[in-house]
Parts: sequence; structure tokens; C-alpha cells
Amino acid sequence: MWTGSGARARILLKARPTPRQLADRLRPPPPEGLELYLDGRDLATREARQDVVELLRQLDRPAEFALVVEGPIRGLDGAYFDLADLRPASFALVECLAELGAAVGATALVIHAIVPRTQLIWDPVERQELLERCAELLRAYVAAAQRHHLVPTLENVPPVLRMREARYLYTPVGMSPEDLVWFLERAPGLQATLDVSHAQLYVNAQRWEALPAEAAVPALAPLRAYVRHFPPVPAVDMFVDALGGWLFEAHISNARGLLGEGLPYGEGDLDLDRLVARLARQARSLVTETLEPDPERA
Repeated sequence: MWTGSGARARILLKARPTPRQLADRLRPPPPEGLELYLDGRDLATREARQDVVELLRQLDRPAEFALVVEGPIRGLDGAYFDLADLRPASFALVECLAELGAAVGATALVIHAIVPRTQLIWDPVERQELLERCAELLRAYVAAAQRHHLVPTLENVPPVLRMREARYLYTPVGMSPEDLVWFLERAPGLQATLDVSHAQLYVNAQRWEALPAEAAVPALAPLRAYVRHFPPVPAVDMFVDALGGWLFEAHISNARGLLGEGLPYGEGDLDLDRLVARLARQARSLVTETLEPDPERA
């Protein structure tokens, strides 16, 4: 478990494994590392995975260069990744992710605490069943990562899932700090990736009266009812407090309202100067994750 040593966290840039994005991210001055976001297509076949490995091998990386691999939104069969989906394809995905991470020289992996659904209805019995199923796949993920000497991490998700496709989906688990801690306690060896933009969107979702535009959207009413069942989280600092020594890295961008994810550093509801100063002492890496209009440039 990473407990923080007082050393400053490394700054990593986010990139897809494409020649143009990698060339952009590695232009001078080079970063201290990369978090490599994989699309389902990068993992779908042995040939696709080998292409990623060869591309990374061609990079001129310093010896201390940090590399983290982030799992895809869609799995090997093209379906959305679902942490509660215990079909063979889900277990195959975490195995492929660990194998590829080791092959490119990564030190850690990231997957999402996500159970994508079109409807959101509070059912405590069903929710508990979902949590238990998620924990089963998480334990397989941890085992796969540890066989390849990688640190497995789990990332919190926002209350409205855009899925990099401007979708409107929801997840009954994975938004709150309580859910993250529940998973971490039941999958020994698992650590956490805190996305501060996602966390702020969850904080905002609990402040419905301060979101008049969102409150007027009928499709979001089930979300309002759902988050009322969780303890209040007045600030993202409560995520940091809850994760404690499990916090391995943080994704850094701002947020606004319910849909304003991945905003530029100074444009949103978060005081990132203060929060990042704290995270830099506690996390091993800080990953810039602003959603840029042109993904070819960071």
C-alpha cells in the first residue's frame, strides 16, 4: 500500500496509444510519465495488443519514466465495461489488461468502479448484490495485476456517465467514497485512483437545490432521489480522507454542475491549488485529465 513518503508526486500526462498523441505528450519538456488510456480496440485482438507494445517500445523513455495503463470503457466483446458483469469476457479483459501493462513496462493499472445502467432505482437488496458481484471481479483483477507485479487501482466515477460518447447513463455503485472503501476493504491489494472532477460532480449531485438547470431536467430526477440515500459529502476532501493510505494516484481537472467534467484547471467549482497541494503529498502520481477539444494535443 502506498502511504506517501513526503516526496512530491510525479506529474503524468494522459494519452491514447497513437503515434500523434504520444509524440505530442513527449515533446520537450518531457513529462515524468504517462497514463495510457486504452480503447477496447487496443485490447480486442492479440495483434492489436502487440501493436501497442511495439509502439511503446519505440519511445525514448527515461529510466525513471512512470507509466500507468487505464482500462477501457468497452470490453473485449464491445459491450460497456461493467464491474458487476461476471461473464468470461470480463475476467478475460482484466487478464489482458495486466498482461499488456507488464509488456509495456507499466507499474500500475486503473479500472473504473462502474456498473452502467439506463435506469437508476434505489433497491438496497439489488445494490448489495451488485456490490458483491463487483468484489468478485475486483479480486480477480487484483490477482491478475499482482501476478504481473503491477499495482491495481480502482477509479471513482461521476453520477452521470458520458462514456466518452456524450451518453446519459448512471451507475448504482462507484460514485461515493463509501463504495470505494467497501471495495478496497474486500479486495486486499487494491488501491485507489481518485478522479477529483468525478468526485466534485458527486458533491454537486448532493446539492440539488444549487443546480437549478439540472433540477429542471426530468431525466435526472432518479439521480436526485438515489443520491439522497448516501451520507452527505460536502467537499472532495472527504474522498481524500476516506481513501487514506489506499490513494495511489489522482486524476486532475475541474468540474461544474452535473455534466461539466474534465474542465480546465481554473474553470470550475474546485479550488485545485489547495486540493492539489494536499494530493501532491499523499498520492504517488497526479495525472492531468482535462478533456481537450483536440485530443491530439494535451
